[in-house]
Amino acid sequence: MKNLILIVIALLYLGLPVSVLKAQDENPVILTLNDAIGLALEKSYDARLVRLQLIEAGQNVQAQKGRFRTQVNLVLNSPDFQEQVQATRIPNEVPYYNTTGSLRWQSRLSITQPLPTDGNISLSSNLYQVRESVFEDQLDLTQKAKRFYSSFRLELNQPLFVPNTLKLGMERANLENERAQREYTRTELDVVYQVTQSFFELYSATRRLEIAREEAKQQEDAYDLAKRKFEAGLIPEVEALQMEVDLAQSRNRQLTAEGDLAQVEDRFKITVGLPLEEALGVRTDFSINQVSVDEPKAIEHGLRHRAEIREREISLRLAEITLKQTDARSAIRGDVRVYYDLTGVSDPLLEYGSSVSDLFHSSISDLKRRPRNRGVTFTLSLPIWDSGVNRAEVAAARAVLERSELTEQETRRQVTQQIRAVITRLKETRSRLDVLKRSEEVALRGYEISQARFENGDITSQELALDRVRLTQARQDYLDAYINYQLAVADLMRNTLFDWEKGRSLVEEKS
Repeated sequence: MKNLILIVIALLYLGLPVSVLKAQDENPVILTLNDAIGLALEKSYDARLVRLQLIEAGQNVQAQKGRFRTQVNLVLNSPDFQEQVQATRIPNEVPYYNTTGSLRWQSRLSITQPLPTDGNISLSSNLYQVRESVFEDQLDLTQKAKRFYSSFRLELNQPLFVPNTLKLGMERANLENERAQREYTRTELDVVYQVTQSFFELYSATRRLEIAREEAKQQEDAYDLAKRKFEAGLIPEVEALQMEVDLAQSRNRQLTAEGDLAQVEDRFKITVGLPLEEALGVRTDFSINQVSVDEPKAIEHGLRHRAEIREREISLRLAEITLKQTDARSAIRGDVRVYYDLTGVSDPLLEYGSSVSDLFHSSISDLKRRPRNRGVTFTLSLPIWDSGVNRAEVAAARAVLERSELTEQETRRQVTQQIRAVITRLKETRSRLDVLKRSEEVALRGYEISQARFENGDITSQELALDRVRLTQARQDYLDAYINYQLAVADLMRNTLFDWEKGRSLVEEKS
């Protein structure tokens, strides 16, 4: 969908890192976040399921549209053969048994055109040839006859005083289709966000492994320095031993980070539909794009375009239709039926061996001379007493309507709260980024100073270890804040359907 494509492109404006598939051959496969989103939208269970629901709703609309169009039906009985013994009873006499036979070749063609008034007008033709025989038991005689029957009928049927079920059915199908489209869009947006979240989870795990490796390298350098100083008699053995313990712990954290990364990689591959045996990595890049959000505009735009809002409005209208149809069951109903019929039967005096053509023309000649069949029927139905069934059904339908109204109002409040919450989250994470970035820079500078002082013998190994822990924690805190900020930006666009960096809507405005 065009709207979704705009959203996907907007989600990529953040300057996201690029994931790299390290294949087993010499030519690694490069997979961007956009590629990952495309794979997930194509292969994920949720996307495939809602896509089938959208197809179902679309076909229901087409079927409902077809109910407004001409329908042609042809019924053939070719042949209809029966032969059986029948008892003929005469008062005060013993019954005698004749054998009757019938062979019919029949075709019925009907052309029906529905009317916008929920009625229909139809033109039908009924043509059949019948061969009949009777074996008279008492006379030991078989009589035979062959006839051709022709009939052409024009008929009008029109209900009165009731809702137009044809138009209501069309409206219901269109609403269901729109709801399926909204659900499809919402599911795709959720998939986009889930892939983005999974991507940053992998990004975070990769960065944590880098931090763990860097910490292990720093600890290894510190241990080598402490070992040399101990051998030179500059520090006591206990400090060298403590450095060795710290090195083992750093290596253990590195192994843990490697295991965590492997698990996150597998989850990411499942999310986007990649083979689990593929090697996967990400390119780390801490680029940050500033966004400025107008909260009233964000709430207004979200309320106007969020799928949940329109879905609740659709549910409300569907409840109104159901109430209207339910209430009509206890109302007065009228039906008008008008028909005009031309009928002809072939001459019974024609010989049994007459051809089909002769029989048909004979029936047409009879049709021309015979008086027309015609009729008008007006039926009026007045429900008098149903033991309160319809009253209860109407009350139930009205409760559903009121519940839909309440749900629609509550959904608007929830959407407003969600947008306000994500804006607050965005501001908070952006502020934390500035603070934690400065914290990381200070921690790094402090560690570099402590490392130089340790080399000069001004501080102990434990003091150096504390500064190294502070540096590692500061880097992890900044990483968490960065990931939370990027996800907050993506979540804001998902909730408001607006690109706040470029200042444009992610949906097409209706004129």
